[in-house]
Order: sequence, then C-alpha cells, then structure tokens
Amino acid sequence: MGMNKIKYCITCLVFNLIFAQDDLVKIPTFSDYQISSERYLTDNNGNIMMHVNVWGEVGNAGNHLVYEGIDLATLISIVGGPQPGANLKKTSIYRELPDENGKLVYVIDLNNYVQSGDRSNFIKIKPNDTIIIPKKPVAYFLEQIGAINTVLSLISIYLQVSRL
Repeated sequence: MGMNKIKYCITCLVFNLIFAQDDLVKIPTFSDYQISSERYLTDNNGNIMMHVNVWGEVGNAGNHLVYEGIDLATLISIVGGPQPGANLKKTSIYRELPDENGKLVYVIDLNNYVQSGDRSNFIKIKPNDTIIIPKKPVAYFLEQIGAINTVLSLISIYLQVSRL
C-alpha cells in the first residue's frame, strides 16, 4: 500500500509539472527592447566616440559619430546649425535608456543660449541620444506661401477677365 501512495504522488507531480500554466502576465521592461551594443567606439587616435541622431531643422540631419563629452551647441554646429524656421525653444533630447534621474525625454530652450551664451540648461549628450529640433508653426505656412500666392493670382486674373 505504501508503494501505491508513492506512485500516486509521483504521477500527480508529473501531471502537475506537465500541465501547469503560468498565471503571471509578462510586463515589458526596457531590457525587452533592443539596445545598441556599440555604446562607445575609439578612433585611430584613441579618442572615445559615440553615435547620436539629429533630426529636424538642421543643415545635415542624420546619424553622426561624435566625440564623447560633446555639448549640445557644438553638436548642432557640427550638423550644420539650425535652419531658418527652427523652433529652438522646443528642442527635445530622447535617451536610449532612462538616465540616473529616470528621465527619457528632455526639452531644452536653446533660445536662452542663443541670446546669452548660457549653457547651464544643457544636459550631457550620451550614446544613441536623438536630438529633435522641430519647425516653428509659422514655417509650415511659409513653405506653402508660394502655392497660396499662385491660387490668389489665378483668382485675381479670373476676376479681371470676367469683368471684360
């Protein structure tokens, strides 16, 4: 009888292990997302380099290899500077990973820097940061002013011809 109890317990244990279901819901964490393995690189002179992305209203948007420790003003200068119509007041920096403060996004007003040269609100640029300099709302209108001018000219011509 003792042997039957052991067989019964082992059988129940095996069935439980085979048919057990995980009731836990997997919550995605930052480690679930692909993170670049190339955080820092070195050039031929031994300088520490890193990749950053610059998007928006700059001369040469894209991925750039820059030296570690670069500040925001120098980075924007390297990529061709802000273009006319750039909204420097709402420059955003997106981190690949949350920093020591737990933040992923910083919004920096570069107008303060342009007016006074004050770099105190700059943050450290880290590998794979994405810097976005958006357009001013009026810049969207100014891009379309040529088309608006053409339509108004055609209406004016039509009104003048219809009076004849």
